[in-house]
Amino acid sequence: MKQLESFQIPRIVIFGPGAILKTPLVVSELKAGRILVISGKSATTAYANQVAQLLSNYSVDVVRYNEVDLSKSNYDLVIGVGGGRPIDMAKVYSCVHKKPLVVIPTAASHDGIASPYVSYTLSQKLQTYGKIVASPVAIIADTSVILSAPSRLLKAGIGDLLGKIIAVRDWQLAHRLKGEEYSEYAAHLAVTSYKIAATNARRIRNFTREEDVRVLVKALIGCGVAMGIAGSSRPCSGSEHLFAHAIELRLQEESNEAVHGELVALGTIIMAYLHGINWRRIKKIAELVGLPTTLKQAGIDADMAVEALTTAHALRPDRYTILGNGLSREAARRALEDTELI
Repeated sequence: MKQLESFQIPRIVIFGPGAILKTPLVVSELKAGRILVISGKSATTAYANQVAQLLSNYSVDVVRYNEVDLSKSNYDLVIGVGGGRPIDMAKVYSCVHKKPLVVIPTAASHDGIASPYVSYTLSQKLQTYGKIVASPVAIIADTSVILSAPSRLLKAGIGDLLGKIIAVRDWQLAHRLKGEEYSEYAAHLAVTSYKIAATNARRIRNFTREEDVRVLVKALIGCGVAMGIAGSSRPCSGSEHLFAHAIELRLQEESNEAVHGELVALGTIIMAYLHGINWRRIKKIAELVGLPTTLKQAGIDADMAVEALTTAHALRPDRYTILGNGLSREAARRALEDTELI
């Protein structure tokens, strides 16, 4: 018999053109006094200030994500406005101080919009706080705002969605070989988000219409709900993400950055090859969208990719994937060559 389960999923989701104007309505239901709005460093600051103006009846402080003081607990509500980093830091504040969280994304480059979890690299930096888990009580996704985001970030959102087919395959593998708990419903939601991306890639790839963004946002929110039901990021993060994280950590050492969804797309191609599923179709979809389909296009050195493939399994030893106990350098290079990533 399974143990008692509990999960957190967003209570309110508002998306569409002009959704940001509904922020006061959402906040009024949360009975907040002092509000912390966390923004990005550049373009997202304007939207954060707009949110603050909309909430002029409240005491509101707008702070950039890299300037947040986690020792201050004198806020009743935290709102993350921006991309991955502002939203992640809002989750951290929400978790540490047990305050409700509202997410207002200004781009749709990853599934962190509705996920209770923060990025792997940030979680490693903040290990002193323990496991960071904070599900937003509300998501306000203004498709007009997101449509104005750089096209590269929106394409990266599709890249992140492509990875779900691998994440679920890895989860099923761990269930069969290691007896890991498996949620068919959460897995179904994640695979459905993958199918939405794969089926609609040609139609939405240019992101010139509001409905293109709407399709992407719905799929990404579905992933966040899947993770909430699963009680972990398992249905949406497998070996393809481990590869991406390994690259990100290495680039971080070199004070360099890459777009997460692009790395996930590359990882998805490689892991599809290892799983023995149709990696060519996934690569064709990525190419159709305009995502990098070679290491060179992504600005990744071949030796770095080989190292990532041989070490990625160790990043999360509790999470069994197709990488098993690690690939040899020969197997890693062969995978990159056979998939024509190099």
